[in-house]
Amino acid sequence: MNIQHHRAFEHVLIIMLENQYRSYVMRNRYFKKLARQGISLRHSFGVMHPSQTNYIASIAGELCNVADDYQPKPLPQRTIVDLIEESPRGLTWKAYMQSYDPKKTPWSPTLDLNTQDPDSPYVIRHNPFSSFENIQKSSARWERIQDEDAFWMDIQNGTLPNYAWFTPNIWNDGHYRTGTREEPEERAPELVDQAAKWLESFMGKLGFPGPDSRLPPRTLVVITFDEADFKKSYVKGSEHMTYDGPNQIYTVLLGDMIQPGEQAEGYNHYSLLRTIEENFQLGSLGKNDASSNWFQFLWGRQFRWEDVPPTPVSEAANFVLAEFAGALHLVYATRQGELRVRTSESSIWSAERSLGVSGSGPMALAATTDQLVLVYETRDGTLNALSYAVGNGWSSAPTQVATGARGALSLVAFADGQRLMLTYRTEEGAIQSRIHQRGAWAGEVQVPGAFTEGPMTLGSLGASLYLIYRPTGSPDMSVVSYNTAPFNVVNVALTLPGIDLPGVDESTTRDTWSPSQFPVAAFAPQPFADSDIKQPEQWNRPYAAGSPLATAELAGVLHLVHPVDSQLSLMTETFSLSGLMTPARPVVYGSQTPASFNDGFGTLAQAGWSPQSPILGAHGAPGGGLGMARMGDALVLAFQPEAGGRIHLRKGRYLSLQD
Repeated sequence: MNIQHHRAFEHVLIIMLENQYRSYVMRNRYFKKLARQGISLRHSFGVMHPSQTNYIASIAGELCNVADDYQPKPLPQRTIVDLIEESPRGLTWKAYMQSYDPKKTPWSPTLDLNTQDPDSPYVIRHNPFSSFENIQKSSARWERIQDEDAFWMDIQNGTLPNYAWFTPNIWNDGHYRTGTREEPEERAPELVDQAAKWLESFMGKLGFPGPDSRLPPRTLVVITFDEADFKKSYVKGSEHMTYDGPNQIYTVLLGDMIQPGEQAEGYNHYSLLRTIEENFQLGSLGKNDASSNWFQFLWGRQFRWEDVPPTPVSEAANFVLAEFAGALHLVYATRQGELRVRTSESSIWSAERSLGVSGSGPMALAATTDQLVLVYETRDGTLNALSYAVGNGWSSAPTQVATGARGALSLVAFADGQRLMLTYRTEEGAIQSRIHQRGAWAGEVQVPGAFTEGPMTLGSLGASLYLIYRPTGSPDMSVVSYNTAPFNVVNVALTLPGIDLPGVDESTTRDTWSPSQFPVAAFAPQPFADSDIKQPEQWNRPYAAGSPLATAELAGVLHLVHPVDSQLSLMTETFSLSGLMTPARPVVYGSQTPASFNDGFGTLAQAGWSPQSPILGAHGAPGGGLGMARMGDALVLAFQPEAGGRIHLRKGRYLSLQD
């Protein structure tokens, strides 16, 4: 979505540090000072564990099946380097590695990466550029991996490239104690303070931030961490084990164009990559970067809900809506159960038309690239489908999809609009799914462990599908993932090199539902009543919801809207972490048989939702309908303030502060 008309920055300098939870880092005086001077990303997350995975993801938009810290075989994937060098805008890049000696790894047709000095504080796993084949095989590209001296020379000469990456050495990034290969049992505060001491000196030499900065004007400086300290499990009541949430990291944006503040939406390393692509109009790598939430606030743009005129539908027992072929389609049931449709183009609504069928239960509507599909429930629990195609209109007779459905269903498009996923509740409360592709419905597949007596909704974010529902007997929402992309699959051996004991199975999967469910929740600190430690501790705060639920995606952000019990205002929270994976085995911590389970790295186990907020002026009555769809560069939210009454609308989109 290349919507901005100017660059928010002319240069970007990325400095990546090591292995700390955000709240640990924020206890340090200097890191806290930097957070106040820039834009602090309150919900910034690493992509996976261990360190190398996050470095690789940061320039490739995917993990490239790297799931450890061992030097991989030359990776064939494209990176940000390819996009920069292919740009017609004359952009430049360099990667600066502190304590790196270019003379010890000179380029040759048979470049040997195993010549690094084992005693040097430079480690190759923190140099992601060295892992890719099309950098290794190019002398010109390899020579753009340089040392710290080259960085200061470029600063002095005014030749800092448009894209600059700086990796501190293994001591200054806070990985090991200075001069050793050792780390303390508790990484914070010792290693945080160690990294802060180096960073303060480095920034002081740059004169940054401030009026005496030696950096070129309009340089965006990103101070971030690769991951949180994944080795430390949360222990309730332990003074040194408090944190925001698994893999939640410190990230701050600094520069002479920055207005200090805080952003509450979720971001990860793919978000930064996408922001750079957008800023320099590079296109994308077509991986997780392409679907990521990016820093639109750098262009003064924030998401806002606006009031729009209501629909002409004054009475409806139920309704659904979706965009297809440039028009908004609204299907609704009369009080007698007759299904009717209206369309809207340029805010002008068509006359209503009957679909010639009746449905007394829930409905779902979604579009592939070539047709609009409506699924509806009849009185006997049968799910039928109708389709609409440009030039052919609506199908004359319904197709039976399933039987034994009861009271809740959802439908979403995925795989670039080539397929649809349908989920529905059975009489026993189980959730079943079916895929629609090339005009046919595949077999029924149960979502493992998912049971509900309430609402459900399906959302699509990048290569992932998310089923959100209220588990039986609970007011809180749960979410299950379904990965559709091969680049979000990792296959990890259970036995690590040189270690006889089996490790946890970190492998992830494709085209199957996750065997684990997770709360729709925000990571936040909260005091525990039974704790002797009088300070907040990590809490995965779940969100409760009434019925119904609605989701839609815009610009890499999945919006969830719903009523909340005892409140009339509709509430919303967002999820915006692209590239999450689906575990092949259930996520379990502390198991005696670790090889039978997954540690949750890179999955929903380590991802949080945004804070919850009301949508002003939007109210949902008990029994009232609710729906949401993406329409161009906006979301359209439809709701009924009175059950069975008029269908009202709100529009949500990114607007500049001047709009």
